Amino acid sequence: MTEPSESWRAELAGLSFEDAYRRLEETVGRLEQGELALNDAESLYRQGMELANRCQQLLTEAELRITQIGDSRGVTAPPTAETPEDGDDWELPPPLEPDDPSLFEDDDAPF
Repeated sequence: MTEPSESWRAELAGLSFEDAYRRLEETVGRLEQGELALNDAESLYRQGMELANRCQQLLTEAELRITQIGDSRGVTAPPTAETPEDGDDWELPPPLEPDDPSLFEDDDAPF
């Protein structure tokens, strides 16, 4: 397998999120067609992974910038449905054991 060329690395680094995502979609489409030689498919797969990493990098950077903007203005993110408010702690029930008979009790069972 060959290493990515410097021109590919430079091109990849210059892609916007939208361009990288569009190219990733095209790459996945070509791979899904399944009509490529193994070497070509492997090379295309590598490019797809690099495009996916570029998209993730750009998303992470955007999220960081947004967080920093909120922090600089004293804005905090609103609590999500998954976050207990006002110090309330959620208690999870203990996990069921695979042989727990309550797993098989169902008063509404039709039979």
